[in-house]
Amino acid sequence: MTAWTIAQGELKNIVKDRMFIIWMIVFPLIFSFIFGMAFRGDSSVDRQVSLHVEDHDSSFLSRALIEELVSEKYDLTTSLEEGVDPIRTLVIPAGFASDVAAGKKVELLLQQKQGRNMEALQSAYSRVFKAVVIILTKIVNMADTTGISEERFSSLDIERQITLRSELGGELTDTPSGFNHSVPAMAVVFLLFTLFMYGGIGILEERGKGILERLYLSPATFRSIILGKWTARIILGLLQLLLLFAAGRLIFKVYLGHSLPGLILVSLVFCAAIGALSMLLGSVFKKMEVLIVFNILLANLMAALGGCWWPLEMVPKGLRMVGFIFPTGWIMDAYHKLIFFGQGLEHILPHLAVLSGYTLVFLLLAVRFFKIRK
Repeated sequence: MTAWTIAQGELKNIVKDRMFIIWMIVFPLIFSFIFGMAFRGDSSVDRQVSLHVEDHDSSFLSRALIEELVSEKYDLTTSLEEGVDPIRTLVIPAGFASDVAAGKKVELLLQQKQGRNMEALQSAYSRVFKAVVIILTKIVNMADTTGISEERFSSLDIERQITLRSELGGELTDTPSGFNHSVPAMAVVFLLFTLFMYGGIGILEERGKGILERLYLSPATFRSIILGKWTARIILGLLQLLLLFAAGRLIFKVYLGHSLPGLILVSLVFCAAIGALSMLLGSVFKKMEVLIVFNILLANLMAALGGCWWPLEMVPKGLRMVGFIFPTGWIMDAYHKLIFFGQGLEHILPHLAVLSGYTLVFLLLAVRFFKIRK
């Protein structure tokens, strides 16, 4: 009997449980909605977005562009104090006005410091784009003249011909609040409950009923039993995470970042770690009542300190470091980097390494304490 056959049998038995769908999908989505509504926070689109402008042209056209950028939602600066490093900067190149008048291609550079809010960058981009459209519209209306002069440009009052509407979409991300935090967080919380319940408690039940002993007396080897049980838990956990992320995307419009391979890979490694931990708990504890209480306490402790109930970015540095004692701290930080700050796979390599270390330790301990007989 192969490990895959054992894993298939394990998953079939779990799916037959009437509470399976409730724990997998229903409860996580309900709690995601509750926590998402309770901690919606303020969207960075509604807060002031800082934008520094470097004007290397100092022409009437560059000044007109800066004037169009002025808005109560944007903290616009054109000069900085010594030693101040702006969060995001728009660079207007030298020769901007002359190149525009000559019909040459002009590139405006909008840049932002790494790791800062991507939604604010998108908001700044929308504002710059709108300002450029207004400037170009005025220039087009002066096309019948002999040239573009500051006097005619300033006096030109055109009827609104273009309306720009900015919406969330594409590469947009959000800060760790609202549904964008609650969906990944509740997915992690209920993955803990699901794997601890079906993983650890399931092993204890099978040992008590003699199922593991009968399985061991079959052609299955000890290694295939361990690998099959572990594989089933990995598949179960990954399936739950993917379903919840998909439901969160469809129902709550959660943005999942632009590194889907990174999101799936770190979720897979996390499921491997928690799956091994659930097997370890089911191997160490002998009484069902004690294991159930311990599972509940451990799951809530890992969720609270690991940044599931609230983002780790909101707590003091010392408490945040405590959160990284648990795998939940690493997975939530990885989700934040991928989803909220628009970072890629290369930025979560340390998280993958640490979670892989947890997996190895938990699995070795689970094998060490795993018992076939009661």
